[in-house]
Amino acid sequence: MSSKVCSDQDKNCSIQEQIYSMISAPQGIYLYSTQATYQGNLAVYGSTFEESLHNICTTNRVFASIINSSCMNVLPLVSTSTNALYNFASLYGIPNSTAYPVRGARGDMIATSWTNIFSALLMTMEQAGVTSQPFWTFSNSGGVYNSADNCINGTSTGATGGIGSPTDATNVWLLSGAPVCSESHQIICICY
Repeated sequence: MSSKVCSDQDKNCSIQEQIYSMISAPQGIYLYSTQATYQGNLAVYGSTFEESLHNICTTNRVFASIINSSCMNVLPLVSTSTNALYNFASLYGIPNSTAYPVRGARGDMIATSWTNIFSALLMTMEQAGVTSQPFWTFSNSGGVYNSADNCINGTSTGATGGIGSPTDATNVWLLSGAPVCSESHQIICICY
């Protein structure tokens, strides 16, 4: 590769940077965005809606440019009718203490704990290097499943779905609008 494509400081190109990022990454729950965008019928990537979302995040984890390359568990930052975001700590064992703050791709602290991510954020998703584009959440504020705007539980491109804002740090960052599900948006994933 030429230096125009890849620099020595890019962890994806330098073994030294990969090792350094494993050693130096602060503890926490990391967020990354998918590189691809998806229409709202997100359930088509697995046998269930939850499996489909997990498949999306697992596939995109390989390409995620987060400084913590050792986190093993991935989940989508998307609510479903059976798994609301606010309940992920008890459903999936996401650490929920200030010892595990929620961090952006570069390690910047977005919230002091998993629970606190549902109130006002310390910085926006864009500021934390997660994404600069709206993303599917199918949530209301507080991480509650959005029973009205969820692309018919991820099965339709003809309904509407809740999206989050990359530039809002208030308690409504999880629902900045409800566009038609034929639009394509990123998914934010959790790695812990």
